Amino acid sequence: MNNRDKRLGMDRDITRRDFLSGVSVAIGASLLPACTKSGAPGTDVPHAYYPPAETGMRGSHPGSFEVAHAAVSGERWKAGRTGEHYDLVVVGAGISGLSAAYIYHRDVDPNARILILDNHDDFGGHAKRNEFTLDGRTFIGYGGTMLIESPGDYPEVAKQLIRELGIEIGRGRDFGRVNYSELYETSRGTFFDKETFGADYLATGRFGFSGSLDDAPLSEAAKKELEHLFADEEDYLPGMTSAERRAVLEAHTWREYLEKYAGVGDEVLTFVQKWSHGVWAIGADALPAWLAWINGYPGFAGMDIGYADEGDSDETRFRFPDGNASVARLLVRKLIPGIAPGNTMEDVVTARFDYSMLDQPENLTRIRLSSTVVDLHHQGGDLNTNVDVTYVHGDKGRTVTAGKVVWAGYHAILPHICSDVPNEQGAAMSSSVRAPLVYTNVLIRNWRSIAESGLRRIYCPGSFFQTLMPTHDVSMGDYEFAKSPDEPIILHLQHIPLAPGLSAPEQFRAGRNALLKTSFETFERNVRDQLGRMLGRYGFDPARDIAGITVNRWPHGYAFSVDAESEDVAWWPEYWKHKGRPWIEASQRIGNIALAGTDASSNAMTESAIEEAHRAVHSLGAEKAS
Repeated sequence: MNNRDKRLGMDRDITRRDFLSGVSVAIGASLLPACTKSGAPGTDVPHAYYPPAETGMRGSHPGSFEVAHAAVSGERWKAGRTGEHYDLVVVGAGISGLSAAYIYHRDVDPNARILILDNHDDFGGHAKRNEFTLDGRTFIGYGGTMLIESPGDYPEVAKQLIRELGIEIGRGRDFGRVNYSELYETSRGTFFDKETFGADYLATGRFGFSGSLDDAPLSEAAKKELEHLFADEEDYLPGMTSAERRAVLEAHTWREYLEKYAGVGDEVLTFVQKWSHGVWAIGADALPAWLAWINGYPGFAGMDIGYADEGDSDETRFRFPDGNASVARLLVRKLIPGIAPGNTMEDVVTARFDYSMLDQPENLTRIRLSSTVVDLHHQGGDLNTNVDVTYVHGDKGRTVTAGKVVWAGYHAILPHICSDVPNEQGAAMSSSVRAPLVYTNVLIRNWRSIAESGLRRIYCPGSFFQTLMPTHDVSMGDYEFAKSPDEPIILHLQHIPLAPGLSAPEQFRAGRNALLKTSFETFERNVRDQLGRMLGRYGFDPARDIAGITVNRWPHGYAFSVDAESEDVAWWPEYWKHKGRPWIEASQRIGNIALAGTDASSNAMTESAIEEAHRAVHSLGAEKAS
C-alpha cells in the first residue's frame, strides 16, 4: 500500500469491514435455502439474519443481478415443482410490489395466499435502508428512495394507502430537524477540484457565493459570467413570443442554450454540467432546456415561456430517517403480522424486523428473497389458465403456480422470460430505460468539520461524487439525530456515472456498464480522498474520522421511457410531445399477468409505484370476495 492510501486510511478498520466487498451477500444468500430439510421452500432463515445492517456494496449487490442478466442472454434453468399454488404471485418486493399485495388483500380477497419473490437479499427495492452501529448506537440512512414529496399532489389511491399505513403527513414538521441555516452563517457551498479547475477550493454561498468566489480557481471572465448567470435577472431571448421561446427551449439542451443564448464559456459550462444530476440523473449536455426552466435552474429569468401553469403544488415533504424504506417496512408489517413490534409510523423507525418470519407457510403473505424469476408463462399457452412462475435461488430453479401474477420488476426484462408477451407489447417494453446512480452513506465519528465549514450541502462539479450532505436530520420515535457536532452522523454522497456527449439513453447504458465494473475499493478511495480535500482545512481526517461506508449501487435507477425513433426521453410524461406513449402500451395486462412498477408510468416516484400497483391489481378484473 502506498503512502497516499495510508494517509487516506485505506488500511484502517471500519464498521463491519469484513462485509465491505459484498462478501456478506453470499453469506446472506446461504442463509436463505432453496429448500429446507422438510422440503418446504425457503422457510429456515436464521433469526439473526438482518440485511439493513450490512455495509459495503449494497443496492444491486453481488448476487442480485447475475441470474437476471443470464436469463436475458438466453440461459435457462431446469426447475423442479415445489407443489405450491398461490392465488397471487408478485414479482418484485419494492414499494409497488408490496403495495400490490396489500391492495389485493384489501380490495380483492383478504384470505388470498400471496407469494412475493425478489432478487435482492432484502425487501424494499430502491427504498433501501442502511444501518450502522458505532459504540452501541445505531445510525440510520437512506440508500435509495429518499422522501414522500408533495403528498398533497398524490393520486387519491396513493393518499389512501399512505393514510392506511398510519403515515401522518401533516406531522412532518414535528420531527425535529437541525436548522443549519440558523446555526451557521451559510448553508450551501461549492467544491472546485484541482483536476478540473486547477486547484482545490471550497466556496460558500449558494448562488451569489457571498463574495467567496473571489479566490475560486476560475478566470475573471468566468467569475463574471457565473455571477451574472446566477443573479437570474436577464432575459436571454428578448423580443420573442412565448411560443417562440418555448420552441427554442424544446430544440436545445440546457448546455446548448447557455452557450448559444446566455453566452457563457467552457468554464461555466463545466460548472453547471452536473447541476441536474441529483434530480434527473443526467447532465446539462442532455437535459432539455425546457426542463431546466421548469426546475428553476439559472438562465431563464424574466421570460414568459408559456408552459402550462403547474398550479399550487403542495410543497410539503415528509422524511423518515431511512427515506421511504419505512414505507416498505410499514407495508411488510401490515402484510405479515408479528414480524416487527409496534403499530405506528414512529415506532417502525427503530423496530427490529424478524426476517425469519418472511417466508413461513402459516402466513397468508410470504416474501421469498434472493429469488430471481427467470420464466413466466400461462400453462399450455392459454391466457385464461394458471401461470407457472420459475425462480432461481442459489443455483437451483423452482416452479410455483399462481392464479394471478403482478409483475413489479423492470419491464424490459419481461419479454426475455415470458413467451406470452405479444411482439408489439414487447417492443414497447424495450422502450423503458433506467438511469444509473449511486447513493453512498458514510458514517463519520463526529461532524465538527461540517460545523466549522458552516455548510450542509456541497456541490462538486468536477469530482467523483457531485453532491455531499448529511443524511436526513430527523428525530422520530426512539431515534435521535445528532444534536452536537461531537456526535457521529451519516454523510450522503451521490455519484451518477455518465458519458457526456452521447444521447441520454446511450449515457445511461454506458454509465450502467461502467458502474458494474467499479469496485468497492474505488468507491472507498474516492470517499476518503474527496472528504479529506473538501473538509481537511476544517480538521477532518479521513483515516481517523470515517467509521463505516455503504455504497448503494443502482445500475437500473430512475425509470424513463424513450421514443424509439428520436431517442427522446420522457423526462416528464405530462409534456411528452410524441403521439404514442409506450409505457402505457407496455403495461397492458397479459392474460392473468398484470404489470405494475414505475416503468408503467415512466415516472420514478413513490406515488407512481403505488398508483400502478393499484391499477395492476384492479386490471386483473377480480371483485372483492364476499
